[in-house]
Amino acid sequence: MAERRKKDSYKPLASEDPVVGSVFMDQVLDRFNIDLDKPENQVIIHWSSIVGKETAEHARCEKIEKGVLYVACDHPSRAAKIRLESREILKNISGVFPEINLSKIVTYIHK
Repeated sequence: MAERRKKDSYKPLASEDPVVGSVFMDQVLDRFNIDLDKPENQVIIHWSSIVGKETAEHARCEKIEKGVLYVACDHPSRAAKIRLESREILKNISGVFPEINLSKIVTYIHK
């Protein structure tokens, strides 16, 4: 087991070849088996255009699992707004990604 490096004994690492950001991101996505083309991931990527910029600033699409869209909100009033607009949000998503088969939205407060 490797020892943890103490702050006061820090030695700079030897310089290495720079890694292009896009190559690094591709490696991370591959490593964690994340497919950006999956419809569920496309909903998360385009969340702001689905619900609007103002709503997206306060309500984050966290995941889609078993037909349920989970949304983290920063305030109870934002969660209530998402719940009130849930039919329209589900309709918009289903219109573009019918293969997801979303049935409901679950909101929760996350600061």
